[in-house]
Amino acid sequence: MRKVMFIAASLLMTTVASTFAQGVVKVAKDSTTTTVSTSTKVEPAKTEVTVAKDSTIKTVSTTTTAKLAKAEMKSSDLPQPVKDLGTNFKTQGWDTEEVAYAMKNEANEIMYYLVTFKNTKTGETKSINIDAKGGIVNS
Repeated sequence: MRKVMFIAASLLMTTVASTFAQGVVKVAKDSTTTTVSTSTKVEPAKTEVTVAKDSTIKTVSTTTTAKLAKAEMKSSDLPQPVKDLGTNFKTQGWDTEEVAYAMKNEANEIMYYLVTFKNTKTGETKSINIDAKGGIVNS
């Protein structure tokens, strides 16, 4: 009889422990709910610009285009700063062509030199306007 009572009590305790464990696991699962909320407030950029208009100021610009004459010359006769720039280009693979041009205005003053360079590897040619000081001129 003791054995039967002991087995019944053990079975009862196992059932209680199992039920309690299921309740704890269920509570643990339910209590781990995480809520994340973020809030972003965006305000539109203010792009209002007011420009004062002054109707009394008038700008007049005139452009005169000078006719340039092309005078052929040897590249060896170019000024030294122009030759130095050509030497700079030579280190990058560009040789100065034999013929260059002095571009002169109506008063027969040299405005710039038109020098043609040839790429030694690709054979490509480019003409560059260079002033007497060796600076590149945009025309």
